[in-house]
Amino acid sequence: MKRILVFCLVAAIVFACNKDKFQTKPQIKITSTSTSIVPPNGSLSVTIEFTDKEGDVTDSVFMVRQRTNKKGPSSTPFGFKIPEFPNSQQGEVFVDLIYANLTLALIPINIPGSGNQKEPDSLNLKFVVKDRAGNKSDTATTHVIVIR
Repeated sequence: MKRILVFCLVAAIVFACNKDKFQTKPQIKITSTSTSIVPPNGSLSVTIEFTDKEGDVTDSVFMVRQRTNKKGPSSTPFGFKIPEFPNSQQGEVFVDLIYANLTLALIPINIPGSGNQKEPDSLNLKFVVKDRAGNKSDTATTHVIVIR
């Protein structure tokens, strides 16, 4: 019985020590967004925290705009190059989006019975980071962003 208890204790310690190690596949988390409502001609800044074992997160950031206020949500992906910087196992990526990037190729939805008035868009923004070795991170999603 004592052997099983000692084994479980050792296994728990080993598991706890390994869970904090960085992985080859980049790990990302959205730490902040500048606003949840973007006015016409406004902008949105998203801060993404990353960790990567090799420290080579200097390739690309991919973003998918997923429209949630339309039947059968539509998605439109596009990517950005990450500027070169010294290798770092952890850090932050700042994505600054102008109004035109947020609305590009999204046809405004008419509000029924309002004449020609348009409905604000509700979007989930999903981000993926790719490192120089081609490893892609998990997906990080913002809270709902409203585009007026």
